[in-house]
Amino acid sequence: MKIIKFEKIDSTNNYLKGLKKPKEDVVAIADEQTGGRGSKGRSFSSLSGGVYLSALKLNPCKTADSFTIMENAALAVCRTLSAFGIEGGIKWPNDVFVNGKKICGILIENVFGGDMVTRSVTGIGLNVNNPLPAELKEIATTMKEVACKEFSVQTVRATLVYNLFLTPSAEEYKRRSLVLGKEIKIIKPDGTEYFGVAEDVLPNGNLLLKGGEVLSSAEVSILI
Repeated sequence: MKIIKFEKIDSTNNYLKGLKKPKEDVVAIADEQTGGRGSKGRSFSSLSGGVYLSALKLNPCKTADSFTIMENAALAVCRTLSAFGIEGGIKWPNDVFVNGKKICGILIENVFGGDMVTRSVTGIGLNVNNPLPAELKEIATTMKEVACKEFSVQTVRATLVYNLFLTPSAEEYKRRSLVLGKEIKIIKPDGTEYFGVAEDVLPNGNLLLKGGEVLSSAEVSILI
């Protein structure tokens, strides 16, 4: 595995996606991003003091098992937080929350070839000591805010990189879930809203509701 460090870059995901024929897994880390991206085209605040990195993995799994990449990212964040005395939970599919507020952003971009994921880039922005924009303070948090102390960004970053290359666990993912067994609000693209009880996360990452309805994260959003 190769590690590349930047003081400032637009996006570590963009950098890794632009690499031509990498021969090994690569991790790109940055002290600050000027164009951090979140899921569904959202921007991600990446001010100095946080952990911002992306991991490129070659041939990480079969296409049928691609949810394990998302599972691994969420678990890596939770395991990292636990190492520093903070317990996070996973809001399906891969948002990590602490005390009801989001503490990180995860963006996964895969390239498929036949029955394999030939290349996967997992981008993670973890709020550590960084300030949050005013518009995010009600819905987001940082490790510093939760623990009332500052952390070594370098140590948190090294711990996260280590955890990103561990084996994911469906059982641990479910154990850390914030939605399983609970009533959630489902919002469809046409604006339709209704409630259901989350019963299970299927191997492909879809969410099974009590009663048998199956939800895809690409098609719906949920509130907890």
